[in-house]
Amino acid sequence: MAPRRYTLGQRAQSAAATRQRILDATTALFQEVGIPATTMKAVAARADVSRGTILHHFGSAEALLGAVVDQVLDGLELPDPEALAAIADLDARVRAFVEGMIDFQDRTAHWWPVFEKELQRPEVQQREATYWGMLADLQAVTLGPGVRDDAAANATLLSMIHPATVGTFLWAFEQAGLPRADAKALVMDLAVDAVRRVTDRKGGKGGLS
Repeated sequence: MAPRRYTLGQRAQSAAATRQRILDATTALFQEVGIPATTMKAVAARADVSRGTILHHFGSAEALLGAVVDQVLDGLELPDPEALAAIADLDARVRAFVEGMIDFQDRTAHWWPVFEKELQRPEVQQREATYWGMLADLQAVTLGPGVRDDAAANATLLSMIHPATVGTFLWAFEQAGLPRADAKALVMDLAVDAVRRVTDRKGGKGGLS
């Protein structure tokens, strides 16, 4: 029986390798020509497989798109919730979270143009909801007990890490001559101050009117 098990194992490895090759080919085409222009024929040619092989592994073009987005989500490398939870001070947690999100956005900037025009697709919408759920969980850890359920604090922190906000601030600071590291530090300071103003106001300490 050993040779039989060995053969099955080889087949499983070969199937997994083929599936990954199809995913890699599709991912590359998405980035090169966009999702609408990526055809099954082009994927098959890039992956050196038949169209039937793609359908065997994924079932449909929509399922292949979903699998690519799943792979992207798996590699997002968002800030570590356990590392954030280990930071006792709220200001320090906010600072670490914002720094992690800036780094995350730098790493994933090439993906936003690929998917932003395809948000009407159910396959993308489902995964986008997963991303926002992950982000909401990270915000809850960052804000911590007593603050995580505060709608204003959540909205403030979310607005500070939005790519448009972060990108605008970083661009403006760097245009003013600040090194990237200093620009990042200022954005982190702004986020800490914004969250603190909201929590201070809630606590009757003044802050935003």
